[in-house]
Amino acid sequence: MRKVWLLVILVSLMGCSAEIKKQVYPDGKIKSELRYKRGVLDGIGKIFYESGTLKYKVYFKDGKPKTTVCYNESGNEIPCPQLETEDIIK
Repeated sequence: MRKVWLLVILVSLMGCSAEIKKQVYPDGKIKSELRYKRGVLDGIGKIFYESGTLKYKVYFKDGKPKTTVCYNESGNEIPCPQLETEDIIK
């Protein structure tokens, strides 16, 4: 029974290492929603235009963008430019 409790505690602590950080524009609309794991970008991140429309949906792995889907302000998918992490989260 003691091993089960240790496993539950360990799994809980590992889950706590992930966090979502949000940035907002001066008017309060969301600018970005990025997932971090142990302080490094990891998972799905979303970046929005000032209008609130989704601009990029990015899958990060170990701090690097691996897959990016880009949208215009009308919400239509468009080809993505070559983006570095700094371009996405600035």
